[in-house]
Amino acid sequence: MNFVFAVVIGLVIGGVGGYFFRQRHSNAIWLAPVLAVAGSAIASILATLFGDAGYGPKEATLQVVLAAAGVGVVAALGMRRPTPAA
Repeated sequence: MNFVFAVVIGLVIGGVGGYFFRQRHSNAIWLAPVLAVAGSAIASILATLFGDAGYGPKEATLQVVLAAAGVGVVAALGMRRPTPAA
């Protein structure tokens, strides 16, 4: 059940973050939600490995933070300027 919540949290944060960054930068529309889901799934795995039994506020917070970090990676990739061809 933790992974279901991880996917839902990742999709919501990735969708909202991707929508806002899509207006400013031209990134792939699927990139923000995919990285956000990956971040929240990693958070769920870390919480399980470190012994957080059940779904609690620590795991939810970690999922939100890592999902937002995934969206931040998309924003950072969108702000890069292309290097000129030599």
